[in-house]
Amino acid sequence: MTNQNNQGGINPVAAAVAGAVVGAGVAVAGAVVLSNKKNREKVKKVLTNAKKQVENYIENAEEQVEDKKNEVEDKFTEEKKKVERVTKSIKNSLDHAVKDVKKAAR
Repeated sequence: MTNQNNQGGINPVAAAVAGAVVGAGVAVAGAVVLSNKKNREKVKKVLTNAKKQVENYIENAEEQVEDKKNEVEDKFTEEKKKVERVTKSIKNSLDHAVKDVKKAAR
């Protein structure tokens, strides 16, 4: 009997069996490769190098984030000072305008 709901797809049971067979094959191959001391040393060396590369990548990423953070903080401080100068200038202009109005009202 055929499954009418499975429209040209792969049977899930067959996929599971195939996955188990492939997984077992990889495990056996890995065990054979790692049974040799020379191969274990090669794998260890490759993994150590990969670890160092990842650590370097993370360190560089952290440095870039820190640099950008400092850049944003500096820009924020600079813009805040500009706003403070403009605010002070507006207050001074308003003070002068009030004084001029009071003077004119007398």
